[in-house]
Amino acid sequence: MSQKLSEKVALVTGGGSGIGAATALELAELGAQVVITGRRADALATIAKQHPRITTFVADVAKTADADGTIEAVRERHGRLDILVNNAGIAPIAPLAHASVEHVRGVLDTNVVGLVALTRAALPLLKASRGNVVNVATTIADQPFANMSIYCASKAAVVALTRAWAQELAADGVRVNVVSPGPIETPLFTPDKLGISEKDLAAMGEGILSLVPLGRMGKAEEVAHVITFLASQSASFVTGAQYTVGGGIEA
Repeated sequence: MSQKLSEKVALVTGGGSGIGAATALELAELGAQVVITGRRADALATIAKQHPRITTFVADVAKTADADGTIEAVRERHGRLDILVNNAGIAPIAPLAHASVEHVRGVLDTNVVGLVALTRAALPLLKASRGNVVNVATTIADQPFANMSIYCASKAAVVALTRAWAQELAADGVRVNVVSPGPIETPLFTPDKLGISEKDLAAMGEGILSLVPLGRMGKAEEVAHVITFLASQSASFVTGAQYTVGGGIEA
């Protein structure tokens, strides 16, 4: 079955780089009109320039007040929403001893609360189009790493939300699936984003690669292929599923 997405409208959070940008570009290439969101207008504009069917909206998923504005922008521009890709997320490293209340709230506000708020705001449009949601989690939601307990817990919540929503929204014809990437070459995997030194990042990278049967980091495009499949009619009988893109790492 074809994955062509002409006349479909997609919203991709965290679309200014990495998996979000790769997904937006692939969806647009397949014919969808795509709105990407993120906190940095310049990063979003760089991606939008790469395809005429991509437009931008500056929003922070951690700010629940931005959810309604984001969906209203999609409604005003396109009148519908068929695909929601909840990709935006943060992955700071912190051992339990350093996991302050502020740290916990920061991670959960972005990775869980914001995801819930945006999906809830999008429900009327998704139900009207009998559309679908693809959430982005991680393999370490199921195989947690030391010093990343809060991040792992936040993404485990995303997996649980996906499975519950798939059952809850099935009667409305709305499919909900989750993609769990393993180690991927993205801007998230940098010292600044992770809050660690270059030396520690290198050691961490070596340790992670030793766990990957394919022996390499994945590429954002390889995750985007799976997200696009789930968002398309090729996956019309798939809901509540967790697809692992981790080079052989089990979720």
